[in-house]
Amino acid sequence: MKKLIDACGLSCPQPVVQTMKALKEGDFDELEIIVDNVAARENVSRFLKKAEVEITKIEEAGKKIHIFARTVKKVESTDFDANEYPCPVPQKNGKTIFIAKDAIGSGSEELGQKLMKAFLFTLTEMETKPARIMFMNSGVKLCTEGNAAVQNLKSLVESGTEILVCGTCLDYFGISDKLEVGIISNMYDIAGHLLGDDGVVKI
Repeated sequence: MKKLIDACGLSCPQPVVQTMKALKEGDFDELEIIVDNVAARENVSRFLKKAEVEITKIEEAGKKIHIFARTVKKVESTDFDANEYPCPVPQKNGKTIFIAKDAIGSGSEELGQKLMKAFLFTLTEMETKPARIMFMNSGVKLCTEGNAAVQNLKSLVESGTEILVCGTCLDYFGISDKLEVGIISNMYDIAGHLLGDDGVVKI
């Protein structure tokens, strides 16, 4: 039985995350992963080798890269560290917003979450959008499946805002596979933006 993963258009390390999910689900003996950039090809290949899954061939067809692998058993454990599969993020001019919590302020958590939702929606309505938004600690939950903030964040991405999400934080909360918007990033990239970007705003 063959399993197909179309990871074209996904920011790394999402192709690796999709591959990891497939290996854990099993029920196939052949795997084909399609990506559309060299970074994704290298990351997926490195992950498969680490998981001791045999890569049978890699083919390029236009802009698409097909990675074929073979496995004869379900992979029970696949250690995953997002820091091992970074994706270079281009520099942009503009404000950088740093969000380290899924709520604004302290006192009432419920009120803080409502304020955060309103803040992110307001950003979509502003004429000038932030260059990027970086999420750490419980702030990463705003970027995951089922959170009301996801749609507003997707709207910001469509407007050109870069979303960086702490991979270590996603892993800590056990929600790496639930990421809906943004690029899984690492401490090196986030610290670089905090120190190098003009106009960092902490929420």
